[in-house]
Amino acid sequence: MSSNFVGRADGLKLRSALDCALDAGAKYADIRVERTYGTIIELNEERVRELSFGVDSGGGVRVLYESTWGFASTTELSTVRVKKAFEEALGVARALPRVGSEIELAEVSAVEDEFSLKPRLSPEDISVDDKLKLVKDAFNAAKTHNPHVKSVTVVYVDGFEERLFMNSEGAFIVTRMPAVMLRVRAVARRGGVLQEATESVGAVAGLEFFEEVGIESAALRAADRAVRLLDAKLPPAGRVPVIMDNKLTGVFMHEALGHAAEADHVLAGESILASKLGTQIASPLLNVFDDPTIEYSHGFYKYDDEGVPARRTTLIKDGVLVSYLHSRETAGELRRLQERQERYNETVAGITDVKIEPTGNARAAGYGEIPLVRMSNTVVNPGDWSFEEMLEDVKFGIYAKGMRGGQVDTTRGEFQFSAEEAFLVEQGELKQRLKNVSLSGLTLEVLKNVDAVGRDFKHGSIGFCGKDGQEVPVAEYAPHVRIKEILVGGAERQ
Repeated sequence: MSSNFVGRADGLKLRSALDCALDAGAKYADIRVERTYGTIIELNEERVRELSFGVDSGGGVRVLYESTWGFASTTELSTVRVKKAFEEALGVARALPRVGSEIELAEVSAVEDEFSLKPRLSPEDISVDDKLKLVKDAFNAAKTHNPHVKSVTVVYVDGFEERLFMNSEGAFIVTRMPAVMLRVRAVARRGGVLQEATESVGAVAGLEFFEEVGIESAALRAADRAVRLLDAKLPPAGRVPVIMDNKLTGVFMHEALGHAAEADHVLAGESILASKLGTQIASPLLNVFDDPTIEYSHGFYKYDDEGVPARRTTLIKDGVLVSYLHSRETAGELRRLQERQERYNETVAGITDVKIEPTGNARAAGYGEIPLVRMSNTVVNPGDWSFEEMLEDVKFGIYAKGMRGGQVDTTRGEFQFSAEEAFLVEQGELKQRLKNVSLSGLTLEVLKNVDAVGRDFKHGSIGFCGKDGQEVPVAEYAPHVRIKEILVGGAERQ
């Protein structure tokens, strides 16, 4: 891999293309150039279903013309072709109807920087045979764990990505970073009963990350959980206290709160958090953040896809909503609403005296996609409770662990999640293991019903978050959390 993917000389050539867009009438223009090396290995029942290596490169350009964005992408990075892409983007912007007021981008400093995350074991330096051995080790650990484990699938993904960002305001940013991920899915069977479990580990790091977390340990967790669930029973149904483990807490905050806090949803009227900045929306015990600066996390990045430096953003402080997640456009729009309120002495609930600025959350899945307001790592600060103390107060309830799936309606503030594993809690003790536990309710009601936050802060789950057809890597970090009451779906009503 060349370390001179895009140097200063190349940047000057690309800038000439960018300047042509300004000369043609654009108010603002930027370009993202990427080159990614990646390996995918999938092993299912000792058969290699996929083993591929690919290199992808290209660029995406944006222009802001009056009140409209134009976007185009290209896999050819010659100066002539990039200029053509800018012309195409400008043509799109001119052709689109003018809707709403002028777009104003919030001001940010134009950054010039080159950042390289240098792993000890870079994916490009490890042979395919060694990567395949790693996958087989994970497979064997899961498959031989217990005779009831009947099927194991292991998916390995790695990559090394070089990215350039330039804009018409003078930004010039180059980043080079590796990433690795491994997912194990185990299926257990006893008679006619089938259960499955999945474990994923990954980070913006080299393969040394797998040495630290132990891929065989991850595989064993998946296999063991699938086997344990064979003895699980269906849960009772009704409104009961629920303790969420760190994984379920993190995913709940990501899905139910995080998406609603994305400012493009707020401005589009698609969020229950609209007009709630500065108001108490959750228990005073809750402090929640979005933080892409956590090194070696799955959601780590140095700059977002508008060249804004990554930063830790407080979403909820002591139960109060203090910020949304912003792009430059959403921050500019909300600032304008705030200034209008001050100028005309109007009442626009939730934005008075709140500092509004870009948070570094404009992310695109690749050079062929436009940046959207996206989360990174969702973090829930630890509290003062031990797990045992949480259990003591529960006479009849549920201890829910992990996330199997679910859905969220950010407009109506409703959610439905399925825990991967759970236990019945009676008189402060864990009793029968449960399966297929469904949790549903109203987001704001549940946030206010949090009555205990654990001190056992842990790395939760990792994954890829979807929005408008794009997926970006994310992670969660959280402690156990107890909810006073939440609706549980199950076999019988209490």
